[in-house]
Amino acid sequence: MNRDSVLQEFRDTITKDSLKARNLIRKLNYKDDPYLLQCIAQTYLDESRFNEDGIQREYLDWRKWRMAERYIIKAFELDSNCLIVLYTMGSLRKSSGQADIAIYCFEKIIKLGIKAESLCQNQLTVSLANELVNDSKFELYRLYRYKDPVLSKKYLYSYRRKLKKGVNTIFRPLEDFLLG
Repeated sequence: MNRDSVLQEFRDTITKDSLKARNLIRKLNYKDDPYLLQCIAQTYLDESRFNEDGIQREYLDWRKWRMAERYIIKAFELDSNCLIVLYTMGSLRKSSGQADIAIYCFEKIIKLGIKAESLCQNQLTVSLANELVNDSKFELYRLYRYKDPVLSKKYLYSYRRKLKKGVNTIFRPLEDFLLG
C-alpha cells in the first residue's frame, strides 16, 4: 500500500474504528514521521476520552492517555512547529488539566499561522491549517474563560469572524460548545 492510499483509508476509518485506523498507520514508516506519530497519538487520545460506542467517558482512560502522550511527545520532538502536532499536544494537555501547556500550544499555533514550516512537511492543506488556527482560538476562549474573561471574549470574537469568512471548524454545532 502506498502512503496516500493508507492515509485516505485512515481518514475514512478513524471516526469508526480507531484501532483499525492506528494499525493502518503502523503499516507505514511512522517512527520518524511527526505527522504519522500524531495520527497514532490522536487514536489513543480519542480512545482515552470515548468508549467503543462513541459515548464520552466519565473519566479519562489514563493508560490510553499515556500512550497518546508518548506518541505526541515523539512527534513534537521531531517537529515542534507542525500545527497538527501542536493541536493534538494542546488537546492532550487540556484533557488532563495541564492548561498552561495547552495554552502554550494553542497560542503557538496562532503565532505560526499557515507558514510552510507549520504544514508538517506538506501533510496539511491550507484549509486544514486555517481550521487548526481558528479552532485554537476557540480552545483559548474556553481555557481563558475564567482566568481572563476579556481575553477569552477576544478569542471567541476572532474565531467567529473567521467562521463567517468560511473557515471550517470541528466545533459543530457551535452552541453545544459555548460556555455559559
